[in-house]
Amino acid sequence: MQNNSNYKIDWKNIFSFIYETGRITNLNDYSYYFLQKLNKLIPFYAANFFLFDENEEIIDSPVCFNVSDQALNAYNNYYYKIDAIKEIAFNQIEPSRSSDLMDYKKWVNTEYFTDFLGKNHLYYSCGIYIHHQERLLGTISLFRDQNDKDFSLKELLYLKLISQQCSNQLNKLFMINKLERKIKENRSQLLEKAEQKFQLTEREKELLKLLIEGKNNKEIAQNLFISINTVKKHLSHIFNKTEVKNRTELVSLIFKA
Repeated sequence: MQNNSNYKIDWKNIFSFIYETGRITNLNDYSYYFLQKLNKLIPFYAANFFLFDENEEIIDSPVCFNVSDQALNAYNNYYYKIDAIKEIAFNQIEPSRSSDLMDYKKWVNTEYFTDFLGKNHLYYSCGIYIHHQERLLGTISLFRDQNDKDFSLKELLYLKLISQQCSNQLNKLFMINKLERKIKENRSQLLEKAEQKFQLTEREKELLKLLIEGKNNKEIAQNLFISINTVKKHLSHIFNKTEVKNRTELVSLIFKA
């Protein structure tokens, strides 16, 4: 990507974008809200955001804007095999755009372009691979229709500028997600152990799970579709079985069990 000192960078909106996306604390929400806010900074017709695990395998389905499930399935089932841009730009650090990589006079006549890109109004594209150190975390692809203007060099620069913050935030969210999964697995093991040790019923086990997650009686009742009085009754039974007097002692006992 070329540098140009004549670009007038909209730093206010870039810093606003970085601030807003930096506040996203859930990995499952990140891609959607990232693209939603990015559309204000770099307008696009369609977009997708893929996330990758530690083995560089795609995690679940990508978040897509204006890319139908039918088009996504068609790409995954066949068109990825003849996607020349993917072969050229795969895993590169710098952002890229299709008009720099391909000869459009020839490319528009290829099977991939006529049968897939053209039919789905994905005439112009640009994208960037998001890395943290040497690990691939995700890929962002933006598209515009033929009636729109191509992505500008300034917009590629914007992608580059926000990619480092995206890298840091995604890496943090991956770490949080991994820790949460581990905590969930540990809680599951503790509950199984408590169920056997204190001979808890299935309902008591369900209630205990919600209790150690920090939910109060009202929230437990709503989750289990029972009355607050029934919650208190179950809690009393659990207290008797575990020989504790209150929630604090119960939670402490479960984590020591």
